[in-house]
Parts: sequence; structure tokens; C-alpha cells
Amino acid sequence: MLELVREIKDFCRFFWRTPGVKRGIVFYAEDGGFYPYFEGLINELISNYKQDIYYITSGRGDPVLKSHPFKLKPFYLNKLLPIFMPLVKCGVFAATLNDLHRLHIKRSIYDVHYVYVPHTLVSTHMVFRFGALDYYDSILCAGPRHMEEIIKSEQLYGLKPKELVNAGYYRLERIFKKYHARGASADVRAGGKKTVLVAPSYGKNNVIESCGEKLAGMLLKSGYKVVVRPHPETTKRFPALINRLRERFFANPDFLIDESIESDEQTIRADVLVSDYSGISLEYAFGTERPVLFIDVPLRVNNPRYKELGLEPIEISLRGEIGLVLSPEKIDLAPDFVLKLIAEKEKYREKIIGLRQKYIYSFGRSSEIGAEHIMSHLFARRENDTL
Repeated sequence: MLELVREIKDFCRFFWRTPGVKRGIVFYAEDGGFYPYFEGLINELISNYKQDIYYITSGRGDPVLKSHPFKLKPFYLNKLLPIFMPLVKCGVFAATLNDLHRLHIKRSIYDVHYVYVPHTLVSTHMVFRFGALDYYDSILCAGPRHMEEIIKSEQLYGLKPKELVNAGYYRLERIFKKYHARGASADVRAGGKKTVLVAPSYGKNNVIESCGEKLAGMLLKSGYKVVVRPHPETTKRFPALINRLRERFFANPDFLIDESIESDEQTIRADVLVSDYSGISLEYAFGTERPVLFIDVPLRVNNPRYKELGLEPIEISLRGEIGLVLSPEKIDLAPDFVLKLIAEKEKYREKIIGLRQKYIYSFGRSSEIGAEHIMSHLFARRENDTL
């Protein structure tokens, strides 16, 4: 009840206590872990364009509700979100939300320009549901594969062309910057134990579900520190699985379960990542220039029609380029594969840098480009007096 009262207050505060003329740019976050994807854009819009940002979050414990930049105005809306969304009136609405207007979250009845901000580097046509981005007006593309997939789907299914921007991917830039700020000490750590981060996607037969307990046990026995970072959906849907891991290894000082999705700390500290088809594999490789061990679990396919595009998803095609692939049936070899990846990290580093240049747009400039695009639409609406 108290939570609903809080929502009603924020709902009223947004519509009746905020002058409509000021609500130029609105961001929407599905939970408390999404701010890292918006951070660069928001900082650019505030510092360089002096914009007020209206930030809607459905995360009850979102840190932004308590601590945020001066010109950012946070609002908590969850149960009232389906009512709020069709009524919102602003110039530009930016979100990472998939399936806009296809499910219960609808576009506004007003003339609002919707901008999709990427929250992953994986394909838009296999992991996302069919038509997940169809109702956006603009897409900030992380790389040429996103661009190619969206154009191909528009042509194949006769969709209205969206405005596609060669924007890049801020979360990757953030990881890269933090990793290199740590310097050589983070890479070697005075000859201490190497750290393996196990961070898979969620879904049936994911790494933690299929072999996580055995994998962690073998890596610990081989002398590695092991950090398990389950996907938030795994934690929510399979709490017993995570509790079993915690209970088995809680006495081992080299074992940690990390459930902080907004932090990059464990990503930049890890010497090797173990994952599957998760987007963190590409973020880790391109951000730290280190290799990945991929456990070859079954694909998580949310769009059964993805093969109609004739494009192999990047999270499949790059596995052999940025690391090694290991079958779950041969999980006993995981410590040997990790050792090999560490020994050959310089060889992988050179290859990963080249692949990052090929597959990521505007590396280091994503916030600048994205903010410029958002402001171009905001200026146009103000000039045409449609705001």
C-alpha cells in the first residue's frame, strides 16, 4: 500500500507539479540496474546542453531515487506505468525497453519521439522477441551488426524505416575506461591468485543451472578465485539454485556471489570470464581486451523467426574469435582452458582490439553522438511548437 501511495505521489508530481514546457527529455529505466546504460547520455545532456532530465524508474530500490545529478528529476512508477505511458507528453522519450507498444507498455497518444538506447551488444533478432524495436522512431546502434539487422528486418517485413544512428555503446566505454584506469596492478596483482568471473545469461540450461556448481568447485580446487554473478532473472526465478551455490562454498574465502548488476567492479577485476551467449561476453572482451571461455549450452531463442534474416547473431559468430568454446559434457577441462586463455591473453588482445574497431561504432564518443541526436529532435519540436 505504501508503495502505491508513493507511486501516486510521483504520478501527480510529474503531471501537475512539473511545467509541461520543461519536460523536454524523459528517460525510462525498467529497474535499478539500467542507469549505467544512460549515464553517459544524461551527463552529456546536462553538462553540455543544460537540460533537465526526467527519469522514470520502475526499480523500487533504484539508487537514482536517492542520489542523482542536480538537474535529474527522478520518479518511481511501476504499477501505474501502463497508465502513465500513453499520457506522457515530452519532446524525446529514451529507453532500453524492448517490445514498446507490443505488450502492456504503449506509446504516448501525443507526438513524442522515441529513442532506443542499447543495453547489450548481442543481436536484435534472436534474443529479442520478434518486432521488439518496431515502435521506436530512432535507434542508437551500438555497431554495424545492429544496423544491418534492423535494416534487413525493415526491408523483409515492410516496416516503416527508423532513424538509425552510428552511436556506439556507452556501457562498453565505461568498462574500458575503468579497466585502464586501474593500471598494470589490476592485471597482475603482485602475482596473486587469478580471478575467474562466471556470468552467464538466464534461461533454460544456462551455465549456472547446467554445470555451475561443478564448474565453481573445479576452478576453486585449481587455485582460482571464483566470482559468480548470476543474471538478475536467474536470481529471481531460481533462488534455490543460487542458495545452493552459496551454501556449498560459503566457507571458501576465494568464492563470491556478486548480485550487483549496476557495478563493473568484478568485470574489470576478472582475469577470465566464463559465460555462454550473454552480452557481457562482448562487453568484457571489448572492454578489458581479455578472452572469454564460452560454455556451449543450448541457444536462448526468443524469436523463432530469427533465421529469416539470414544473419548469424554476433554472440555466436565471434565466440571462436574472442575465446574458446567448451562443451558442458567436457566441463572437467575448464581449468585447463582457463589456463590456456590466461597464457595467450596477449594474442587475444591484439585480435580483440581489431574486432572492436570493426564491430563497435564511434568508440569513446557514444554519449556525444547520442546526445546530439536527442537534442536535434528536441530543437525541431520546439521550433515547430509541438512540445
